[in-house]
Amino acid sequence: MRISDRLSSRDVDKKGKQESLSRSDVAGSPFVRTLTRNRSEFENYEQELQVLKDELDKVGNELEREPTIANFRTFRDLIGRITKNVTSHAYRLQRVGGTTLNPRCFEIITVIDREADNLYRLIMTENKDRLAITNKILELKGLVVDLKI
Repeated sequence: MRISDRLSSRDVDKKGKQESLSRSDVAGSPFVRTLTRNRSEFENYEQELQVLKDELDKVGNELEREPTIANFRTFRDLIGRITKNVTSHAYRLQRVGGTTLNPRCFEIITVIDREADNLYRLIMTENKDRLAITNKILELKGLVVDLKI
């Protein structure tokens, strides 16, 4: 095309339609679908962690007010759910080594999601006293079982 050549308005409209078609093709690509699915899963994961943390705070306060076995069980179950959730999403375990001549195998734990790891550490430090209560209850429960035997 020469500089002096001009496009007619029809050619410009056709060119714009072709570009918009190519953009819609990109939006339907497998990469974009996977990316949006992963983004929504990550957002759901963050929301789930926040809900579990709020629920843990509520149950922890209830455990401090009334240290009953039912409150203890719900607190312990929530701690377990949070730990399982964070460890399944925030860390990656990799085994290294283990040849036929040297059967040693090393495991490398890599932190994938630093924010989830930091949240987990924050939860554990905030609930330090409550965890001490649950440890005492488990200790007393063990003593009672020992007395029965």
